[in-house]
Amino acid sequence: MKVLIVCTGTPERAPEGKYNCVYLAEGKPAADTAARMLAVCDPAAEPLLNEITVHSFCDTDVRHDVSVWLRKAAGQRKQADPRQPESLQQVRARADALILKLAQDGGDCILITGPLFLTELLDRFRVQNYVCQRSGIFRVRPLERFVISEKEAHCGGCGHNCFLSNPGCGVGREKALR
Repeated sequence: MKVLIVCTGTPERAPEGKYNCVYLAEGKPAADTAARMLAVCDPAAEPLLNEITVHSFCDTDVRHDVSVWLRKAAGQRKQADPRQPESLQQVRARADALILKLAQDGGDCILITGPLFLTELLDRFRVQNYVCQRSGIFRVRPLERFVISEKEAHCGGCGHNCFLSNPGCGVGREKALR
């Protein structure tokens, strides 16, 4: 299974390769991204991919920077504060359910979602023994592409260089360094 995840935005080009299905979050940003990126494809709306809803962390007239609002809301989400509609455990359970669904479907697919849910989804992929290759570094940017693939579990005696096809293989990484 290979998964291409695209953060919502205005894409420059269509993805390379063949993908069996395209799932996108419900809402206008994901639909616009899919329409610009995939002209001939019929994407399916998936409620598990919806962006995390963020409410204000307090009722105030004080103006804060966006990063302050997001950081405080994330703290409230971790503590399951009732001001936030979804707790961190609920977000993780939703991401785990999505990963399970993708594993059962089996084929290569494209996911289009927003940046807040994307970061939690990538963490859950890593926890469940997947490898993430990304097109950027540091923070998640619009249009950034992530390619998720399964780690290969083998005895270590293979004759090919796994690092070229799957960076999660430690044996291939050691052979590539030689």
